[in-house]
Amino acid sequence: MWNENKLLKSFAYAIEGMTLALTTQRNMRIHFVVALGAMILSLVLDLSKLEIVLVFFSIIAVVAAELFNTAIEAVVDLATSDYHPLAKIAKDVAAAAVLLTAVHAVIVGFFVFFDKLFPLRLRDLDDTGEMAVYVAFIPLGMLVLLLISWRAYSRSKKQG
Repeated sequence: MWNENKLLKSFAYAIEGMTLALTTQRNMRIHFVVALGAMILSLVLDLSKLEIVLVFFSIIAVVAAELFNTAIEAVVDLATSDYHPLAKIAKDVAAAAVLLTAVHAVIVGFFVFFDKLFPLRLRDLDDTGEMAVYVAFIPLGMLVLLLISWRAYSRSKKQG
């Protein structure tokens, strides 16, 4: 049977967790400031419903990733106070998930806000210019993936 008191307690615990992360995690505070800026821009600029959904989904994804990262770090610290390679893997992979989510949010922010903040685009000067700004993300992303893959490959050769 549905118990309203348990539901309210679960919300209180969730708010407590968010408050704890916000007060103890520097990166969470940074994410909140950036999120506030994105929300203000969303109010000020003429965004479509889809753009607003993309911005808010990106904000929620970054905050959720940071919450998962904080929880994983706490559990790892609880399990061991000594250095352990598996503890390092857990923390590093959780941090990588936050980084990847934050990069995604920056890309979404660029595509949503760039044209509205800087209406004089390259295409206003040259029809081929508009795509050049956006397509620049593809080789940049490929370069990052190649560098990470190269580092992983060279590390695996050292270990094996």
